[in-house]
Amino acid sequence: MQPDVVAHIDEGVDIALARLDFWHFCLYYDPEFFEQRPFLEDVADILQWVYSEYKQGISRKVGISMPPRAGKSYTVSIFCAWWLGQFPEKSVMRNTCTATLYAKFSYDVRNIVSTKKFKKVFPKAQMAPDKQNLAGWNLSTAKQVSYFGAGVGGTIIGFGANLALSDDLYKDMQDALSETIQEGVAMWKQSAHNSRMEKNCPEVYVGTRWTRNDEIGKATEKGQLDKTVVIPALNENGESFCDAVKSTEEYLKIKADTDYSIWLAEYQQEPAEVAGLLFPLSELKFYDPSQVNINRAEYKFTYVDPADEGGDFNAAPDCYLIGNRIYIPSVIFNKDGTDVNIPSLVESICTQRIENVEVEGNSAWILFGKDLRGKIQERFADCNVRVIKNTVNKQTRILAQAAFIKNHFYFRMDYDSIPQYRAFIKNLTGYLREGASKNDDGPDSLTGVANHFKSTLSHLW
Repeated sequence: MQPDVVAHIDEGVDIALARLDFWHFCLYYDPEFFEQRPFLEDVADILQWVYSEYKQGISRKVGISMPPRAGKSYTVSIFCAWWLGQFPEKSVMRNTCTATLYAKFSYDVRNIVSTKKFKKVFPKAQMAPDKQNLAGWNLSTAKQVSYFGAGVGGTIIGFGANLALSDDLYKDMQDALSETIQEGVAMWKQSAHNSRMEKNCPEVYVGTRWTRNDEIGKATEKGQLDKTVVIPALNENGESFCDAVKSTEEYLKIKADTDYSIWLAEYQQEPAEVAGLLFPLSELKFYDPSQVNINRAEYKFTYVDPADEGGDFNAAPDCYLIGNRIYIPSVIFNKDGTDVNIPSLVESICTQRIENVEVEGNSAWILFGKDLRGKIQERFADCNVRVIKNTVNKQTRILAQAAFIKNHFYFRMDYDSIPQYRAFIKNLTGYLREGASKNDDGPDSLTGVANHFKSTLSHLW
């Protein structure tokens, strides 16, 4: 048999396999790249599974996270093209952090569809000559639009997706850790991205595991992802996961030159909180309310960090001293405003017969403190209410008292069943050591508690 005939037969086999199997398509389309990166077969397998399940009428959600330059976005771009080859009448939506990055990805996928190799595998999937704009382009077989999307904050109107992808919704770690940006991305994803998903639409989350509160982090923490591929730069033996991407020596140099929390998140795919949290849940102490009789408390104290309606929380933990342990059986933690919280604080403090209360009275809050003191002492004259001012920087105060809080404060084990207590713990455990958190009212109120106990009962510790 002539060599050219053999080559033709071999290519025919490759084309047939590429049409059936996404990993074979990757090897056929760009053999040099994918043969040097065998780990990407795991990515191809999870995307193949999304496709196979969709054909059976089952919608899946999957996550893909790995170090920079590993090829995840390139592989996803090829999958977008392969998906359109399989379903030339359907639509793919892919959103990312900026309009510029979206345009690049759109350009990449459009170019893949236009290559000779793609056309050999999927001859029916041809570009529509009059609809090739990067904002949204069509195959000639499309019912509405074949590929569309936007950068976060952009407008997506009138299109429906049969496959939805979010690919790096945050530009960098600073954005990912900003609660303001987190909230903006979450709102945009709900209103723009999610609303474009047709019935039975699979979803692929692609991105760095920056934080447990970014979109891929929340989906992971809540168990919403059916499968994930997570690949760290250095494996358990401290060696590079793939020398074709970077050698072990290169990664070790990056690690030495990079902030540890950034290294963990961007390269090891471990959320920044692992290194950056000041009060990680694993380091707090908890008690079982059914096993501790707080009525035998020797001393009761409440610290009030007030806030009006807006971005800050009104925080007021109730603290019961038993021996040298400070138990917190209840807490007020909300954004309801003074009209709601003054009556709530008065009722709580008087009902519990709290002996001492301190109210943070910086700036205009001194009037709040005086008003609260008057209303409490009308009902419970034995309660001593002091309005205090803090002059030390808040971040410095919190850092200075962190060890005392973690060593001597005990929180309810059943906090998750109490809405305001749950919000309080979430705020506390989400506080970053560097002070980048938008809301620090939980940690700040506990700092006030720690200062009070250490100054008035220092002999216990």
